[in-house]
Amino acid sequence: MSWADAADPAAAYARALLTSHGIAADVADAEQPSSIVADWAACGAMHLTGATDGPPRLVEGAPATTMRGALLALSTLARIAGLDPMRLPDSRVLSERAAYMALHRRGRTSAGGATRLLDAADRMVALTLSRPEDIASLPALTGREMTAADPWPSLAEWVRESPASEVVERAVLLGLAAGAVDPTLRTPVPGSRSSPVQPAPLAGPVTVVDLSTLWAGPLCGHLLGLLGARVITVESTRRPDPTRAVAPEFHRLLRGDAARVTLDLADPHGVAALTELVSTADIVIESTRPRALHQLGVHPAEIVAAAKACSWVSITAYGRAHNRIGYGDDVAAAAGLLGSGAVFAGDAIADPLTGAHAAVAALAGVLTGRSALLDIAMHDVARAARTALPDAAVVARGEEWYVDDGAELVAVRRPTVRPTT
Repeated sequence: MSWADAADPAAAYARALLTSHGIAADVADAEQPSSIVADWAACGAMHLTGATDGPPRLVEGAPATTMRGALLALSTLARIAGLDPMRLPDSRVLSERAAYMALHRRGRTSAGGATRLLDAADRMVALTLSRPEDIASLPALTGREMTAADPWPSLAEWVRESPASEVVERAVLLGLAAGAVDPTLRTPVPGSRSSPVQPAPLAGPVTVVDLSTLWAGPLCGHLLGLLGARVITVESTRRPDPTRAVAPEFHRLLRGDAARVTLDLADPHGVAALTELVSTADIVIESTRPRALHQLGVHPAEIVAAAKACSWVSITAYGRAHNRIGYGDDVAAAAGLLGSGAVFAGDAIADPLTGAHAAVAALAGVLTGRSALLDIAMHDVARAARTALPDAAVVARGEEWYVDDGAELVAVRRPTVRPTT
């Protein structure tokens, strides 16, 4: 039986996730198990899914349930380690960035506005234009002149005339974030597939060095920090985290408890300081393409091989073997994790899902004492959440929306802000 068909799907997913990371541990079912439909209605992301002037939509997957499962797995690991999981958030972490930024549902345009679903000649493509250089690349992508003020109409026309594979191939060559939507159902729960062991409590404090930016990596570090890890955020003086400027309150939520080190990574002294930091960490988190660190002379595989026990968490869009960039919205869409009617699901939903899964992988590695370079692909995490569209209806009651699955009527929650400390 699949975890999605269990009486308590979140607990079943947590068990499968821990097993995939080589952890043999008991995960208790909830006293009142929640359904996949109820999880989606409660997490806040459903309120961000659908057309602006239409109802919130169900999702072709179970992202809220897999998020609950990942957080339950992390809580289980924390108790084994002798840590207190009481500060961990719930599945509303999926929508809290939208709450801080006052985002709303926009159908085939992402809640954040940078990504769109476009119809290619054979299937849909998700394409992100979030940087000035992305706009500048469009004439090379399409072979056409583009209107800088609004390039989307001309871009959509070119995509309609092209096969999805060609669109994505050309976009990837130009360093653009793009993916063709894959409608097939889920793949196995992401993990290292290690032989299960009984982990032991931690012998001492855990030090995390976080080199990541944006959402997935910082959330991973934040969750580990909530469990008591000492988190050191390393930021480049030349390429600071864009979230600091775009969503300062959200940035403060994720980074507020971490120590901060800024380094000039164009300076050999800065690279030497970075190498020393990561060489003494229990957990390293980074979200760059592999060649970027190699160009600095920082080689994760060598550092991990020399360490007694180090979890090096490498978060990429499609895995370390693929030199592709990707963001939470376009990667989730490429994985087929969409709202019903082919609209974006939530806000950059692959990001928070990956952050929670990365935290589980990192802590599992520390508890088993295995030094490992953990290849965490956002696409794999989003694919694992794919399930068939649930049999339920969205109904209005006054100004509020509810989901009716035939057994209960569940209110669709709005995104909420988690207070900073």
